[in-house]
Amino acid sequence: MSSASQAGAHPFDRLVKALTSTISLKIVMMVTGLLGAGFVLGHMIGNLQVFLGRDAYNDYAEFMQGLGGLLWLARGGLLTILALHVVTAVALVKRNNMARPERYAKLEQRRTSLAGLYMAELGVVLLLFIIYHIAHFTVGQVGVEFGGVNYFELQQMTEAGSRRDLYSHFIVSFQQPSIAILYIVASIALAAHLAHGVTSAFKTAGIAIGRWKPPFEVLGPAFGVIIGLGNIAMPLAVWSGFIGLN
Repeated sequence: MSSASQAGAHPFDRLVKALTSTISLKIVMMVTGLLGAGFVLGHMIGNLQVFLGRDAYNDYAEFMQGLGGLLWLARGGLLTILALHVVTAVALVKRNNMARPERYAKLEQRRTSLAGLYMAELGVVLLLFIIYHIAHFTVGQVGVEFGGVNYFELQQMTEAGSRRDLYSHFIVSFQQPSIAILYIVASIALAAHLAHGVTSAFKTAGIAIGRWKPPFEVLGPAFGVIIGLGNIAMPLAVWSGFIGLN
């Protein structure tokens, strides 16, 4: 396209081109990735209250449900972040595959980590798991019936009345080997995805360069390990009987 044609391009077309440029997509990928990592950390910390017992965990669940419209606004925001992250990831993978010669692609594979090499595949696994996790713990459509009891709807009696006993739902769910194994595998996939993704995000931001490159290259894997161990600890503690319904 000639310079005259570019100058005469519609402003909306120029805006779309700018927003869909590789640089813009990488920025979106970075921002959504870091926001997602922050949510994952907060979500893990909240769920770790299961180690404090039934009342503490149900207090946390009741507080979250009590947010009402703010909770649904947060959920909508998180789904938007997830959608943007997935869309930009797909777009960038396609562009990278089209732009890289085969020889260069093989060289990059030798330089990157195993997690970096399979980031797209890990992303697909995590997306499928997120769908299952929402159906399991958020809307209670799968994994809620055990021994004829719907543990997602089970009520806990308190001095102030009754409330949903999500602690029992949590415990009974992870007492099922298939569910516990699924969450452990997903936690390992999430840890690997974060280990590479967090460091990549800081590189995109221009922070992990020069003398700051070594510490930020450690930060991503360290964050992934923390998230992985924290999330895996919960199903293992239930499965081993360390925490239970009593």
